Amino acid sequence: MTEINHISNTYLGLGDAGTPARDSSLPKFISDVQDWIGRVQPILDQHPDARPFFRRSLQRFIDDRNLLVSDLKPGPLTTYAYAMWSDSLGAYSGPLHICDQLGVKW
Repeated sequence: MTEINHISNTYLGLGDAGTPARDSSLPKFISDVQDWIGRVQPILDQHPDARPFFRRSLQRFIDDRNLLVSDLKPGPLTTYAYAMWSDSLGAYSGPLHICDQLGVKW
């Protein structure tokens, strides 16, 4: 989760959607997110005994980020992309709160 935070924050730190800096970094953002998904999904799949809410919310976060980058294009965010980004943040809060309660920080 620390890694996806870094990927996302680096991308967001380049400015608003549609700016030259963000648009030029879009291919790297997409490939970094897809790479992260490819590594984290098997880890989640290896732990079917994890707390159900944790599994569901983490899976939802993974799926939302996958959907987001599959449709992301240069330029201002579409209403759909903005909604996917926002939805992924809601899903992110599940693992964040559970891990925080367990003393796991990222």
